[in-house]
Formats: sequence, C-alpha cells, structure tokens
Amino acid sequence: MKRVALLLLALNLFGAMILNLTVEQSKNNVELILNFDVPFDGKIIQKREKEKIILYLPDVKILAPWQKKLSTPFVYQIEVLPAKGGSNVIVYTTKRVKISAVKSKDGFNLKIIIKNPTPIANIDTSSKSYLYWKWAIIALGVVIALFLLSKLLSKSATATKTKTIHVVNPKVSEFQIKFEKPLDERNKIALISFKGVDYLVLIGTTNLLLGKYKEGEIGSIEEFESAIESQDISQAMKPAPQDEIFTTIEEYKRKASGEL
Repeated sequence: MKRVALLLLALNLFGAMILNLTVEQSKNNVELILNFDVPFDGKIIQKREKEKIILYLPDVKILAPWQKKLSTPFVYQIEVLPAKGGSNVIVYTTKRVKISAVKSKDGFNLKIIIKNPTPIANIDTSSKSYLYWKWAIIALGVVIALFLLSKLLSKSATATKTKTIHVVNPKVSEFQIKFEKPLDERNKIALISFKGVDYLVLIGTTNLLLGKYKEGEIGSIEEFESAIESQDISQAMKPAPQDEIFTTIEEYKRKASGEL
C-alpha cells in the first residue's frame, strides 16, 4: 500500500499524463486532441523554428513518442515527444500557420487547433480562375454548338441524302468575357462576346443562355446590371424537372436562332 501511495504521489507531483491522442483534419484546419489522466493546468510554451513549431507542455508526461503523418497542404506531420520536465508537441509545416488551444471545462481534454493561413475556399489565384472560366466557356461552347447543329439540321431537312453537314466547334480563344457578376459561391452571370454577338449567360451549377444582344449594345457596367435585373435569376437557377427538359432546350433554340 505504501508503494502504491508513493507511486500515485509521484505521478501527481509530475502532473498530467497523456492517455490518448487523436487527430482530425480538414482542408483548412487540423485539430490535435489530447486526453489526460488528471486535469491539465493549461500552461503551453510556444517556440517557432524553421518549418516547425514546438509547443512545450510543462509537467505533462507521455510514456512513448507518438507520430502522425498528415496529407494537408499546410501541415505534413505532428509529433509528441517526451521532454525534460514535460512533453513537446512538434508541428511540421511549410507555412506560417496559426495555432490556438482550447481546454475542456474539466481540464481532462486539450484541443490544439492548427489553421491554414490561406484558407483554400477563399483562394482566387489566376490559375484557379483560368480553370474555372476555361470549363465554363467550354460548357457554353457546347451549348452554342448544339444550337448551331440544330439550325443546320433544320435547314438540311429538304436537302439530298448525300449532302454532308460540317459543324465547326467554337474555339475558346474566340470568346471574350466583357462583364461578370458572382451570384454565390457556385454561380456567376457573365456577358460573353462570341463572333460579333454578346451572350448573357448563367454559369455554374447550370449553364443557361439568358439572352443575346448586338455587339456593343451592352457597353457599360450599368447596362450590364440593367440586363441582369430584367431576368428572373432565382427562377433560372432552379434545376428543371425531367419533363421540362425538352421545353427548355426548345427555349434555348428559340433564343439562339431569334433575330437580334
């Protein structure tokens, strides 16, 4: 009994012991959760070095080194190692991340939160913008190609069977984005010029032709906003039921082939 009492006394004098470690990771955050055998007093000493951050937990013991490799773009590894008089939590990173800590009310849990300094959802680099518009324009090009194909097929109804129809695919380089306006995280309205005609299009979760205009008819941002206000955008963003798909395609054909 005396030996057990002395052992418990030694552990209490040393402080808390780490019983378990878990890691939760997302695109912008990594959370390291430490569970202790006794309440943690909340002391953390932070030290930054090249490509790593050391968090020293005084009076905290870990029986064996612990390591976890991660797949996030801002933290690639975390280690928890025994140190003199405590333990070290080492965060390996190539970015200047932001670190905060939250202790549970009873002190038995400590959550260390590592945040990406440049959240992925908010990044708007030229390469990402280029890829967004590249695919948006390709989608629009497919829609226009279908319009042109439908017109050629209708004109060829009275032609001979041996007549060959050639459809030229629109090139991305022939498009010019004149104005654009974001509606939400996934949808935008843009005025795109293609071969002397301006197209007002909804791009995002759906690619919808809202109208077309003579080149130069919309020449300012005010006229662009006025053209948008004349459209029922909320209705246009709703996905069409299956039984209305043919009607919607016919509407596309009507707008594309109508007189300017």
